[in-house]
Amino acid sequence: MRKAVGWILLVIAVAAAVVVAVGFSRNRADGRHVVAYVQSADVWQARQRLLWQEIGVVYDAQVAQQERILQMTEAEEAADVAAVEAGDHEAMIRQDNREDQLVRSVIAGVDPTIVAQLQPVVELAWPLAGPMMVTSPYGERMHPIIREEAFHRGIDLRTHYGSPIVAPADGVVLYIGRKTAYGNMIVLLHGGGIATVYGHLWKFTVQPYERVQKGQLLGYTGNTGFSTGPHLHFEVRQNGEPTNPLEWLPPIETTE
Repeated sequence: MRKAVGWILLVIAVAAAVVVAVGFSRNRADGRHVVAYVQSADVWQARQRLLWQEIGVVYDAQVAQQERILQMTEAEEAADVAAVEAGDHEAMIRQDNREDQLVRSVIAGVDPTIVAQLQPVVELAWPLAGPMMVTSPYGERMHPIIREEAFHRGIDLRTHYGSPIVAPADGVVLYIGRKTAYGNMIVLLHGGGIATVYGHLWKFTVQPYERVQKGQLLGYTGNTGFSTGPHLHFEVRQNGEPTNPLEWLPPIETTE
C-alpha cells in the first residue's frame, strides 16, 4: 500500500514539475515573444519615422523645385513682356507660344461634367454680327508685326472698332483675361471637343463659366495685344489643336 502511494506521489510530483516547466517555458516563450514584438514595433516605428521624414524631404524638395520653376517661368514671361514692349521680335514669338500653351491647358483642364452637358457641334456661325472681311488666313503667313513667316492659329476678321462679337454655337465660357499677344481674350467651349478663341477684344459682356447660347453677345472688337488695327482674331480648336476656322463656317469672301 505504501509502495502504491509512493508511486502515486511520484507521478504527481513529476506531473507538477512538468506543468511548472511547461508553464515557465511558455512564460519565457511568451516573454521572448513580447520582447521580440516590442522590439519589432520599435524598429517599425523608427523605420516609419525615417520613411516619412524621407518622403517629407522629397515632397518639400519637389514643391520647392516647382516653385522655382514657376518663379523662373513668371520671371521669363515678365522679361519677355518687357522685351516685347521694346520691340524684341524673338520675345514676341516666345510669348505667343506661351499663350498658345495657356489656351491648351485651359481646354485640357475643363471639368468633364461640363463637357458632358454640351451638345456636339458640326457647324459654327460667324462670330461677328456686322460687316467683316477675312484679312489674314489660317496657316503660314507673313506676321504683320515681326515681318517673318509664322503659323497663324486662326483667322483675322477686319471690322469696325466696337463691333459686337456673338457666340457661334451654344457653349460655356472657359476663360476671360488679358494677355500680351492675344490682348483681351475669351475661350469658349462647345460640345464634341470644339473650342473657339477670340482675341484683341475691347471689352467683355460675359463671365467665366457662364452658359451662353448661339448668337449671344460675348463682347466687342478692339485693338489690344499684338494688333495693328481693330479686328477679331478667331480660332477653332478641336481637342486643343488649332484647325482652319473656314472649315467650320459658312462660305465668305476672303482676302490675303
